[in-house]
Parts: sequence; C-alpha cells; structure tokens
Amino acid sequence: MISLLASGGLLQDLGINPVVLATQVVIFVITFLLLSRLLFGRALEHMQRREDEIQKAHEAIRHGRAEVEQMTREYEAHLAKVDKDGYDRTQAILKDALAAAQASIAKAQADAKAESERAIAEIAREKKASLVQLRSDVTRLTLEVAEKVMETRLDAGAQARVQKYIQERS
Repeated sequence: MISLLASGGLLQDLGINPVVLATQVVIFVITFLLLSRLLFGRALEHMQRREDEIQKAHEAIRHGRAEVEQMTREYEAHLAKVDKDGYDRTQAILKDALAAAQASIAKAQADAKAESERAIAEIAREKKASLVQLRSDVTRLTLEVAEKVMETRLDAGAQARVQKYIQERS
C-alpha cells in the first residue's frame, strides 16, 4: 500500500496532491508542537495551579471547620464552667442567707427570752414590792383597828409585837 501511495497513483486518483499533503502534515505537526508548548502547556499549567488552589481552599475550609469545632467545644466548656460557677456562687449566697436568717432568728429568740426573763424578774420584784407594801398596809391597818378596838394608843413595844406576829404569819 505504501508503494501505491509513493507512486502517487492512488492519491492522484483521489485528487490529492502529495506535496500539498506533506506540507499540510508538516504544518499540522509544527502547529501542534507550538500550540502544545505555548498554549496547551500554559493552559494545563493554569489548570494545575487552579486545582492546587482549590485543594488548598478545601484544606483551609477543613482546617477552619476543625478550628470552629474546637472553639465551639471550648466555648461550651467555658459556658458550662460559668454555669457551674454561677450555680456555686448562688448556692453560697443562699447558704450565707440561710445562715444569716438562722442567726437572726436565734438572736431574736435570745432577745425574746432575755426580755421574757427581764419581764419575769420585773414582775417578781414588783410582786415582792407589792407584798412588802401590802404587809405594811396590813400592819398599819391592823394597828389602827387594834387601837380603835382598844380605844387607846399602842406603845412602840406592842406595835413591834403586832408587826412580828404578822410577819410570822405571812
């Protein structure tokens, strides 16, 4: 078949000029080589750079997501710590308030007890004073009755005996 092509019989039968065909093949190969070096190489290089940039962007996104997840965990841990601290502080305040309330109640009870004891002591003093006054009044009235009944004035000795008698009976 090469011999047929070389003789130019078949190409001429098809209406193809071998010199033009050879020239076109050489131009095509040169054009392909030039385009491969100049255009295709640059295009492939640009596509490779773009693919690398996209890969780096994906890595940055993955890294950013990991950082966000880590920060979220840290934030949630911090929130939990703050909640626990707030709860602990609230409990401490409540404990202090309860202790203060109990202390106030205990103080009020002690004050009330002391006031009651003072009142009881005052009542006892007044009762004692009233009894002394009552004895004095009874003695005086008894002496007056005795003097009226006897229609005479009692001397100091008789008055002392009456007072002694009343004190022994009371």
